[in-house]
Amino acid sequence: MKLIFLIISFLIIVQSTFSQTDKKVNNPISASKTQIVSIDPVYFVLGTLSDYMGRFYAVKREKQVDRYYPFEKPLVNYLSLYIKTELNITIETIFQKSNHCEMYSEEISKKMNSFYGEKDELLNNKFETNEQIYSFLAGVYYRYGEKLDSSIYKIQLTNSTKHQNCNEFLKQVGCKNILYEYLQNIPAQFIYYFEPTADLKKYFDSIEPERVILKKSFYDSIVKMTEGGITKTDFEMSLQKLKADGIEKFKKASKK
Repeated sequence: MKLIFLIISFLIIVQSTFSQTDKKVNNPISASKTQIVSIDPVYFVLGTLSDYMGRFYAVKREKQVDRYYPFEKPLVNYLSLYIKTELNITIETIFQKSNHCEMYSEEISKKMNSFYGEKDELLNNKFETNEQIYSFLAGVYYRYGEKLDSSIYKIQLTNSTKHQNCNEFLKQVGCKNILYEYLQNIPAQFIYYFEPTADLKKYFDSIEPERVILKKSFYDSIVKMTEGGITKTDFEMSLQKLKADGIEKFKKASKK
């Protein structure tokens, strides 16, 4: 069982660092109609961007939008259609032999880069409305978040330069219970456990079906990597234990 926890913990760290299909994807804008939310597509895409060691550490400044791990193919497929539908921009995706993917679009790249300052820091003054903040946080949650129970959520970022932006935004929109945990590992982990406001939760709910698909792809990659070394039952039990530990940690901190 300890081995399972070690494997999951390691792969969660890996997840945070670094072909189109005919699958029909749910559009957050369409989903938002039932949730009564209005997602800003530019800020939503901005939230999904990786920023391990900084926005441009592993992403070319000119034309490249982002890069993705093999298990993030559902995210690539979704964003490709989403950007085309909501922004009327066609992006180019290049899959390597390893199934890592690079996404390119000069127009989208320029839009995303405009949110960063001279030191490649994400600029808070580019966010003027709660709608923009909600949309950004929904994008972060989609790629790096987890729903622990009906009211407790988690965002985990690795060697991230935007984790402080997320902390400030969560407070700005009214999330009162926020537990910040810093793990001084190599790489460093920045973890936020929190209870979203009713409005922010609607934004998270609008992308939840796609987040579940992405998370399943990640978990499937773990099982495949172990080559049968982990049974499905043991794996599911380990995941439930990790969630329960997070919930308990948050509740204890909230009582203080």
